[in-house]
Amino acid sequence: MKHLTLSLLALALLCGSASAQIKKNAKVYICTGTNAKTYHVSRTCKALNTCKSEIKQIKMAEAIKMGRHLCKTCKAKKG
Repeated sequence: MKHLTLSLLALALLCGSASAQIKKNAKVYICTGTNAKTYHVSRTCKALNTCKSEIKQIKMAEAIKMGRHLCKTCKAKKG
């Protein structure tokens, strides 16, 4: 029973790690303006309509490294 519990725990950790890796490789959108601080899950996010600069698609991990956080509009849609 102890081995089964440890095996299930290890499997859960591996799955969670793989899931996190997939999310970090996910493509997101950013406004390249100097004051922009968020990333967006969808290119059609209405918050991106205010972007006066270029909109670029990058990996989520890259956006996070830049110090950006998920847009409130995208977060609300995500649930």
